[in-house]
Amino acid sequence: MKKLTLKRIEKTPAESGPYGVLTEWNDERGYGFITPYGGGEKFFLHVKSVRSSARRPKVGDQFYYKLTTDVRGRPRAEDAYQPVLDEKCSTPFHHSILKGLSYFWPLAIIPAFVMIAITGNFTVGLCVAFVVNSLLTILFYWEDKYLAQYKYWRIPEKCLHIWELLCGWPGALFAQQAFRHKRSKISFIFAFWICVIINIMVLSWLYYHGEALKIGNTLGSLWHEIKIMYE
Repeated sequence: MKKLTLKRIEKTPAESGPYGVLTEWNDERGYGFITPYGGGEKFFLHVKSVRSSARRPKVGDQFYYKLTTDVRGRPRAEDAYQPVLDEKCSTPFHHSILKGLSYFWPLAIIPAFVMIAITGNFTVGLCVAFVVNSLLTILFYWEDKYLAQYKYWRIPEKCLHIWELLCGWPGALFAQQAFRHKRSKISFIFAFWICVIINIMVLSWLYYHGEALKIGNTLGSLWHEIKIMYE
C-alpha cells in the first residue's frame, strides 16, 4: 500500500489556519479523515464541509480547515478547501448543462399544466408529466453516475428525489436497474419509496375527491379565455 506523505504548504497572505492531508475518504458516503501536518489525531471531514472545487476530494489531497467540534464534543474539520489540486478538471459543457437542469425542478410541472389547459383534461397532463419527467429523471441518474465515476461534484440527492416525487419515479426505477446506480444506499432507497408513496397517494386523493376534474376544467376555461382575449 502506497504511503501518503504530506509536504508543507507555503501559505499566501489569504490562507490561514491548520492544514493536513486527507488520509481516509469514503466517496459514496461523503466523509473521511484529515491527518494534520506533523501528525497527531485525525479529524473527521464531511463533504458538506468542503468548499466547491474542480473535483470531489480524494485520498492524498491537502486541505486548509477550521477545527471545530460536533455536538458530542468530537473534533471535526469545517470550511475545508484545497490550496492546490494535482489535477485540474472541469465538467464538460454538456454535462454542466444537464447537471444544472436538475436544479430547476419547477420546470417539471410546466408541460403538465400546459397540456391540462389545452385539453381541459387532467389525465392527459398527468400522462405527459409521467413521460417527460421520467425521461428527464433517467438522464439525471445517468449524469449522476458519470459525475461519480470521474469524481466530479454530484447532483444533490434532494434534487433527484424532487424529480421522483413529481411523477419521475418510474424513470428513476428504470435507471436504478439499467445503470446499477443508487441501489445500495439504504437511506436513498427509503427516501425514493417515500416519494413514490406520496406521489400515488396525492394523485389518488385528487381523483377520488374530484379535484382532478376541477383542475382540468379550471385550467381549460382559463386557456379558453386567454385565446379569446388575443384573437
